[in-house]
Amino acid sequence: MTVMICALVCLALPGAAADNGLTWYVSMDGNDAWSGTLDAPNAAASDGPFATLPRAVEALRELKQAQGGALEQPVTVLVREGTHFLAAPLVLGPGDSGSAACPVTFAAYPGERAVVSGGRPIKGWRKADEHLWAAELEAGSLFRTLRVGADWAVQARHPDFDPEHPRTGGWLFAQPFSETEGEESKAAAAQPPRIHDHLVVAREDFPQWADWEGADLHIFPAWGWVNTIVEIQGADADQATIRVDCPQDIRPGNRFYVAGVREALDSPGEWHLDRTTGTLLYWPIYPAFPKVEVVAPALDRLVELRGDAEGERFVEHVRLHGLTFMDSTYSLGQTYQPSDAAVWLAGARHCVIEDCTFTRLGGYALRLSDRSSANAIVRNDVRDVGQGGVILVGDAATQARDNLIAANTMQDLGRIYAHVAAVYVTTGSGNVVAHNRIHRVPRYGISLKTYNAESYSHNNTVEYNEIIDSNLETNDTGAIETLGRDRKNTGNIIRFNLIRNVVGLKTSPEGAILSPYFTWGIYLDDYSSGTTVYGNIVDGTVIGGFCIHGGKDNRVENNIFLNASEQQLRLQPRDDFMQGNVFARNIVAYHAAESVLWYAYAQTWRPDRLAECDHNLYWCYGDLDVATTERAVTPEGPFAAWQEKGLDTHSVVADPRFTSNDLAHFGLQDDSPAFALGFKPIPEELIGPEGFAARAHLYRDRPELVSP
Repeated sequence: MTVMICALVCLALPGAAADNGLTWYVSMDGNDAWSGTLDAPNAAASDGPFATLPRAVEALRELKQAQGGALEQPVTVLVREGTHFLAAPLVLGPGDSGSAACPVTFAAYPGERAVVSGGRPIKGWRKADEHLWAAELEAGSLFRTLRVGADWAVQARHPDFDPEHPRTGGWLFAQPFSETEGEESKAAAAQPPRIHDHLVVAREDFPQWADWEGADLHIFPAWGWVNTIVEIQGADADQATIRVDCPQDIRPGNRFYVAGVREALDSPGEWHLDRTTGTLLYWPIYPAFPKVEVVAPALDRLVELRGDAEGERFVEHVRLHGLTFMDSTYSLGQTYQPSDAAVWLAGARHCVIEDCTFTRLGGYALRLSDRSSANAIVRNDVRDVGQGGVILVGDAATQARDNLIAANTMQDLGRIYAHVAAVYVTTGSGNVVAHNRIHRVPRYGISLKTYNAESYSHNNTVEYNEIIDSNLETNDTGAIETLGRDRKNTGNIIRFNLIRNVVGLKTSPEGAILSPYFTWGIYLDDYSSGTTVYGNIVDGTVIGGFCIHGGKDNRVENNIFLNASEQQLRLQPRDDFMQGNVFARNIVAYHAAESVLWYAYAQTWRPDRLAECDHNLYWCYGDLDVATTERAVTPEGPFAAWQEKGLDTHSVVADPRFTSNDLAHFGLQDDSPAFALGFKPIPEELIGPEGFAARAHLYRDRPELVSP
């Protein structure tokens, strides 16, 4: 089975014809009654570009019908500068497919910014008072984000948004439900009650609003692993309680805020929509307002490549190139798998999404499902979106397989939902996630999930990705995370990735922000097994560069693990299933002398959890000699006791001798003792999008890639 790949390198976009094919144009100055074959209006001939993308799709269908159902030439639709608002999602089905020789391409006109929007422009602003402007919309209008210019305005909320501390400020904290329960929580002496239907607010923080209509609760419930947004069902000022139906239990200290109430509109940059009357209020921060584009989202998706996978009729050889996608909605009440998206590939094969920009969207940029395969998502820019970058969903029968997600830049994700990833394979197999640059995400950089035998992610390759500043808003997580609840050897490969600054955040029962908190670099969670972790660089975590949680037959080799603050390496045995794991020829170096080197639960630890642990290099830059200390730096006690159990008997405690004193880079000097242990240099120069060009040819035929 092949992974793609027509046109991975560069899509040529001429001004008049594409590869001797046919080109249509869509322009803000166009007319759907025109031919679409001219890039600018011809007043003399009353001819010129189309006005809308749906008309271009209609023209494609007319052409295919005239040519007997199969294109005889490539077709390119070039979209001119401006914001093109869709009245409905643009849906292409199997009948709209191209072929390898004659693909169908929708692209931005060279050098121009063509925006495809799922929103509605808001005009007709009037001054409402000294600060506020008003616009009258249709009664019953409903949206929860509002784009003003290039940015989202802040929905009126309590407490106010804190721009200086966007993640740690602007919160209230759930209070104990009773004095007794509060004391137990403070002492961590009892299991918290499973309360889903209300939360208690500190009396001094309870808002004295006359009207709570339209209020939503934004909360990180339970352990703080996820957040959710639910409608508030009522409020009791006497009891200082808010009534909700929360999908997870609410515990003392859970952080939250309330949005969507008119009386909370008290600061510049905020807006409020009265859903009953349709009156929209906004407090501008732009001096030029109202001569600024204001857009409310209306569609939950913008483009859908919708095949019939069950009937073996796929959308094929369709390309999206250089377009900008904005203004989609999101769903309420989601927690673990929010999966709204701007572009859906459902039953799509051999399609390319390339050099596009995705921003100010309520959901993910892209969603793959329904046996979508051999697609390439390459060199796109995803930033400031409500969820993540790319999500793959389905089950064993419908999962997306053998797709390439490469050389994309994804940053500032999870602006609405936090339990997301830049690339989230909730189920999917044989996919390649490579050379992506991932910065500033609230939870995972990349996640591969296996929930059970009917929902698994096997034989995926995650390589040469740069993940910096991950897990900024959640905890008990990793920059790269896998789940393995089917207890099968997955065949997943995680190699040559650079991970830096895995943070973690939680709140205490008393309402204190705890950060950094409880994170790993690479986390093989819940029986993840048969995973290869090779040649990765992990710098800056809390409780370890990697963790194996109950799995077997994992091989962790030739990695560099640096500067965890509390524990450097962690094993979490759950039962007798955990065995056969290998940890060999790795470098572990750190500054925190008080840190534990190896950690495992005492009640489940046995030396045979590791089939092999040897030829590793350990070093502490702080005031600690790992080899001679009498401190318990391993589950067996001092390092010498660890070696007496047959672990690390040939390993060395010595300075790795990196070429960069400040560890800005991770090359080793020629006399590094790591080489004598069998350590191989890591091709750091190939990590990230810049390394993709040198390796793109390796992805064209097989996902089983050849390492350099």
